[in-house]
Amino acid sequence: MPSVASGRALVLSALLLVVADVIGGLLAVASGVDSWSEAWGFETESTVPLPIGVAQLALAWLAARNVRPPVGLIAAALLSAFCLMSVIFGLFDGDLINKIASDGLISVGVVWVFVVLLPVTAAVGLLAALRTRQLRRSR
Repeated sequence: MPSVASGRALVLSALLLVVADVIGGLLAVASGVDSWSEAWGFETESTVPLPIGVAQLALAWLAARNVRPPVGLIAAALLSAFCLMSVIFGLFDGDLINKIASDGLISVGVVWVFVVLLPVTAAVGLLAALRTRQLRRSR
């Protein structure tokens, strides 16, 4: 069984985050909040833009592979910081606050963000921080 700081756990959690982003986009389209062209782009109001999710997955892969020691360490540290910023911005994002104001606290979009998207993003960030620590110690 891999350790929590292993690259495998980090890649799997980042992959789960991309899947959550795709599902969030589908929920946004189904509820009429976003159109198909907006759902995974930078104009989305419901999820992380898909290019950002792919970049997070690439950073997780680099951190897990640790092809060259400084590359893995830098990727893990960058991913950890990136996820921390995503969680902070996600909590105080104007789109989320407007969604709560218009739809109420208990709506599909709000519940999706608070129950799935932000916790998974926080988990990826925590695993990336642990991977950073592990790679830094192995140097």
